[in-house]
Amino acid sequence: MSKQIELLTTKQLPEITGFSTSYFEKGRILGYGPRFIRSKTGGRVGKILYRRTDVESWLSDMMCEPKGGADGR
Repeated sequence: MSKQIELLTTKQLPEITGFSTSYFEKGRILGYGPRFIRSKTGGRVGKILYRRTDVESWLSDMMCEPKGGADGR
């Protein structure tokens, strides 16, 4: 039995990440954000899709540890 890949549109990403759709639209041009799939049909550019696992991995990679001292500052 094969596992189905969950694909998300740019419009669905704000619900999951808290970032705006324009953040991801600009990110595709400027080279930041999660990996994405650009479907092409013939000579035309089609839909932009994101695998949920790529979005979750990208968010995980952005995790930072607090660097406070022993007193929490």
